[in-house]
Amino acid sequence: MDLAKITHFLHRGSKERRLSPTDTRVLEGWKWSTLLGYNAAVKKFKTFKTAIGESDYDLPLSSDDVYPFVVWAGRGANDDGEKKINATSLTHYLHALKAWHTFHDTTYPYQTEKRVKLMLKASSRQDATLPAKQGKSPVLIPDLADLFRLLSGRGPEAEAVKDLAIVAFWGMARLAELTYQSNSGPARLKKELTVWEVTTFQNVTTLTIHEAKTAKPGEIQTIKLHHMNSPLCPAKAIERQKQAARTDVDALFGYTTGNRRVNLTKRQVNKILRAAWSDLGRPRLTGHSFRVGGATLRNAVGIEIGEIKSLG
Repeated sequence: MDLAKITHFLHRGSKERRLSPTDTRVLEGWKWSTLLGYNAAVKKFKTFKTAIGESDYDLPLSSDDVYPFVVWAGRGANDDGEKKINATSLTHYLHALKAWHTFHDTTYPYQTEKRVKLMLKASSRQDATLPAKQGKSPVLIPDLADLFRLLSGRGPEAEAVKDLAIVAFWGMARLAELTYQSNSGPARLKKELTVWEVTTFQNVTTLTIHEAKTAKPGEIQTIKLHHMNSPLCPAKAIERQKQAARTDVDALFGYTTGNRRVNLTKRQVNKILRAAWSDLGRPRLTGHSFRVGGATLRNAVGIEIGEIKSLG
């Protein structure tokens, strides 16, 4: 767990404090992706406090903190709504502030709930007056083929990203489920994907995903990748990555340089993909576009929405 990435959440208000063993155990109760989201919300709150000239403060927050934050962050009838966040995001941020109090063992001002609920309703109405944002673009098979050709022959890192992209598309996987917190060292067992989590059958290859975003605590998710006679075959992509690894506990997606195994991090994968999509004239595609594309393809061939959702 890279605590440097959640420093805002670890601070008690504006104050840094030493973590106890109890604090560490409490942190372990949350998924890493959840903690990153909480940290982003607390960072937003700290931006608010700085904006109003209150950079020194402590927990617990009071109603005099919560109400002005909701006004500052959410849309109202007489403000510049373009610079605000929507009511759904603001609701998530408030949930994160409650978790922030839980972590620091202080009491959130729950007496604000009824008024905040009304304020969020008002913000939702203002959100509805804005033009609808364009939906996320899906990666289509021609896009995947173009990406395959662009990244081929560009070195071991690009080859590893290419294989990861193929698996993300056919497996409707999130990049966070296929990438690693650190680019060096062993993968975190039962948390990150290793060669050990790959099982190959005659016509299908499966990946065992621990701590998937949609999974319950302790529940594992299985991604099934069917074999196909195509350069874009996900099973072949997995096999290439297995052969490039040195041991069964190595990160599945990575590459070797010299005597060192380099794990693919989400940040580095996104950086390479952004550059590739820009070169291909598809700058609106993102890491999430693989899931959208995989779901779109399944829906187009008649798979029910409920079944698609059950796949992740």
